Amino acid sequence: MSVLIGGAMSALGALLAVAGVRRGLTAASLYRNEATPVRRIGQQDGPVEFDGRVELPADDEGVDAPFSGEPAVCYTAWLRTRTRHRTDVEGAEVLESKEPKRMSNTEAAWQLAETDGFRRPFVVRDGGARVRVDPTGADLDITGHMGETELTVESGERLSDDVRDRLAALSDDGVEFDADPETWDRPADHVQYREARLEPGDAVHVAGATVESVPEEWGSGVAATVGDGGTDEGFSVSRGSESDVVRRNAVQFTTGVVIGLALLALGLHTAGVAGLL
Repeated sequence: MSVLIGGAMSALGALLAVAGVRRGLTAASLYRNEATPVRRIGQQDGPVEFDGRVELPADDEGVDAPFSGEPAVCYTAWLRTRTRHRTDVEGAEVLESKEPKRMSNTEAAWQLAETDGFRRPFVVRDGGARVRVDPTGADLDITGHMGETELTVESGERLSDDVRDRLAALSDDGVEFDADPETWDRPADHVQYREARLEPGDAVHVAGATVESVPEEWGSGVAATVGDGGTDEGFSVSRGSESDVVRRNAVQFTTGVVIGLALLALGLHTAGVAGLL
C-alpha cells in the first residue's frame, strides 16, 4: 500500500512541477514581448498582443451565465458532487469492500461530475480604438486561482426557476453549451456549481492572436478582427492586464515547482522505504 501511495504522490508531484514550468515559460514569454496599442492592431503582421477592456459588440445584447445570472462573454462551469468513499486505517480509498459504509470508515470528498462553457465574440477597447476578438480557439485563463463558487445545492433540492430560465435562454440563443436542466439538476446529490466568467468591463489581455480581417470601409467601429487564424499556434485570452497575467503565471510557476518537487521527493522516499521493508 505504501508503494502505491508513494507512486501516486510522485506522479502528482511530477505533474505539478511540469505545469509550473509551463507557467514560468508563459510568464517569461509575455514579459519579453511588448503589447501593441489596440489602434495599431490592423497594421500588424504575425501574432499580436494587446490589453484593453471587454465590451459587447454593437449587434450583441450578451447572455447571462446560468448559475450566477451575471453577464458574460466567456464562461466555464463545473458541477461537483459530494460523495463518501470507503477508506482504510491509513485514509486511502478502498475501491471494493463488502463492509457497510459508516462515518468511521468513510471520507467525504467533492468529485467533478460535469463541465462545460461558452464563448462569444467580444470587443476589446483601449481608449477610442476597438478590436473584435473571436475566442473560439483561444486558451482561456479566466478562473484566477480556484475559480468562483456561486451556488451550492443540498440533497433533495432542485435548481431554481431562475437558473432553469437562464439555461433555456442559452439554448434558444444557440450558445454552444449543454443547457439541458437534467444535465445539471441533481436532486439526489449534494452538489456545488463553480463558475468563472469574463464579463463586459473586465480588463483583458490577448496574446498570440492572428489578425483575420481588417474593415475596408471607414467607420466600421473596429480596427480589426483577431482570432486563431485557423492555425495551431498558441492564442490566449486572460483576465487582467499584461502585468497581472505575468504576475499570476510567475506565482503559479513558483508554487507548482516547489510543491511539485516536494511531493515528488516525498513520494519517492515513501515508495523507496516501503520497497526496502
